[in-house]
Amino acid sequence: MNGVGLVKDANTGKGIPGVPVTDGYQFTTTDANGVYQMALNSLARLVYITVPAAYKIPLNDNHAPAFYSTVKLDLEKVNRNDFTLEPLEAPENEFTLVMIGDPQCQTSKGVRYFSKEFKTYPGTIPDIQATLNEGIASGEYKNPYAITLGDIIFDSNGTWDPMRDAMSNVKISSGWLPFFQCIGNHDHDATVDTDYKAIQQYMDRFGPTDYSFDRGNAHIVVMDNVVALQTATASYPNGKTWSVGGGYWPEQWEWLRQDLELVQDKEHKIMIFCSHIPFRNSANYMIGANVVPQPEWHKDDILTEMSKFHSAELMIGHSHYPAVYIHKDFVCKGGRPVMEHIHQAACGGWWNCNSSVTGGPNGYTIYSIKDGDVVNWTNKGTGRSKDYQLRVYDGNQIYSGAMNVNMNWYTTGLFGTGSIPALGNEQMKGCFVAEVWDDDDTWWTVEMYQDGVKIGDFTRAADGTTSNMALAAYAFNVLKKNSVSWTDATQSHYWYFKPASGKPAEEKNWEVVVTHTIPGSGLKRVFRRSDLTTDYSEF
Repeated sequence: MNGVGLVKDANTGKGIPGVPVTDGYQFTTTDANGVYQMALNSLARLVYITVPAAYKIPLNDNHAPAFYSTVKLDLEKVNRNDFTLEPLEAPENEFTLVMIGDPQCQTSKGVRYFSKEFKTYPGTIPDIQATLNEGIASGEYKNPYAITLGDIIFDSNGTWDPMRDAMSNVKISSGWLPFFQCIGNHDHDATVDTDYKAIQQYMDRFGPTDYSFDRGNAHIVVMDNVVALQTATASYPNGKTWSVGGGYWPEQWEWLRQDLELVQDKEHKIMIFCSHIPFRNSANYMIGANVVPQPEWHKDDILTEMSKFHSAELMIGHSHYPAVYIHKDFVCKGGRPVMEHIHQAACGGWWNCNSSVTGGPNGYTIYSIKDGDVVNWTNKGTGRSKDYQLRVYDGNQIYSGAMNVNMNWYTTGLFGTGSIPALGNEQMKGCFVAEVWDDDDTWWTVEMYQDGVKIGDFTRAADGTTSNMALAAYAFNVLKKNSVSWTDATQSHYWYFKPASGKPAEEKNWEVVVTHTIPGSGLKRVFRRSDLTTDYSEF
């Protein structure tokens, strides 16, 4: 046995029994004296634990999570790694998770915008601090933790240390905010030649890519689902990037299977599973017959395991826009399907503006978890009010600007100097168009009121039927970005209602009322808007 150690209680000095310990490939648990022993896998680089719910998350000198070994393993010798855990004063049956998608900082400018400032808006980190402090003071937020969802950097090894520092020593009114991390495709170092080597830069700063920890009645798992295929020359600081697929290697699936075998009383707990690439609409991926072992998505396998819990939430990044997808074929013990939350990028459109590539603001999402359920969540725009959840457009408006690219909500065409396709929707003509980011087709309603009386319901446009034509016009005319990124129509956040006049700009005394029912609690959150967004100022 070349992996040994003790996991002990900081107050009593005694060993803690039953703590899961792993080398990233296999698990063991501590014995009655808190001692563990294991034969380390030949590819192991770290030894680490699943922090039990009854104990605080251990922090290092920079107040970042410290649940893993920091001395390089020597597989020719016995490696002793001990862990000391401080017990919580009371169980964290209520806690808060801040989920942050894609900071994707390529330069010092991006790091500054993430950590300090973004034009006239506060940076992501200061905004998180201010929002949590307000919520802690009101009692809304308790026991907060943060998790990034990949693409911390943007193929730029020079920003690893600045980004690590940006997410260290983050102070809030209740103490230090621990930042857990998830690896993304742009975090895989393309200056090396294998997937195994490509995660070393990440591991040197943040530890393992596949790990778990427990809080209250929650089991939280973070895993790398980026499969690095081959490198290509790129105009990024590293000079290269990986082409990638999504999925999990066989040893990863075995690691997860063992991890979940150690979770007791699943039917009364929530599972929160974090990866970078979305499960939604992702086909099973295989590299090719010449590569052994083969990675697979294991999507259905993972969703099946998640459905064994009382409730389950997938937390995802990568797409740079918010979306919620309900996996209706995988119903948890509490009666609701697994929900997949795809998060907008903290960087929005790569720090070009304060907007994601489908129009919602740069930002992050705050989840409140209690007794095995997500009981509330807020999609928080950086520098925006917590109630900033929608915009309303005139479906007849023509958008133009300095580059003379004219666009409207109902005309499909090729635009810009790059002849970029943008998808208009004929149904939008003559309509109020409500853009409701973070919505879905089940738990949201959008209603039109006039003179205080409801006059009708909005219809949600089907996914894949509409680009955000106002945002696309802004990208062409102001940002001068001739890119399909800004005309994406994959996710529809757009709802439409046609007044009798067919002329939204001439209507008076109207109000759009949006209601979001939180599945895990039945809480109804209401958002309102009574003005048209007619210029580019909100982007």
